[in-house]
Amino acid sequence: MTFAEADGLLADASCGGCHTAPVMRLRFFVCLSLAAVAVAGCGSSGEQQVEKMTETLVRAAASTQGQAELADAGVEVSGPLSCQTTPRGDEFAVSCTGTALDGRAVTVTGTATSLPGGSSVEGTFVGTAAGTQVFATECLGC
Repeated sequence: MTFAEADGLLADASCGGCHTAPVMRLRFFVCLSLAAVAVAGCGSSGEQQVEKMTETLVRAAASTQGQAELADAGVEVSGPLSCQTTPRGDEFAVSCTGTALDGRAVTVTGTATSLPGGSSVEGTFVGTAAGTQVFATECLGC
């Protein structure tokens, strides 16, 4: 089919002549070009965005569930834990700090080995209060 034939079909299929075939063809090519640029932009930049999003999910789950694990161990935390994550291949090192209601420094440290499922995250984690271990687990929030 030639462009002229396609133009005729598009003109017939348009909404009562409100769009001419050349305009519709131009829109198609613009959309196609934008899609190609978007896909090309998903290279290393896209991978970095996914890694950052994953870090954010792990950090949020570690903060919330680490605080819950500390509470289950009898250590109430004042406010959310402040967590940092560092990518290490397919895992993330996790380091969270906070303060217990009684003033003791608390930590939750470990390695996340899976993406958070809901609000839980698998790996190996240790919680301390004033330097004393209060829990060790292979899953925060499970």
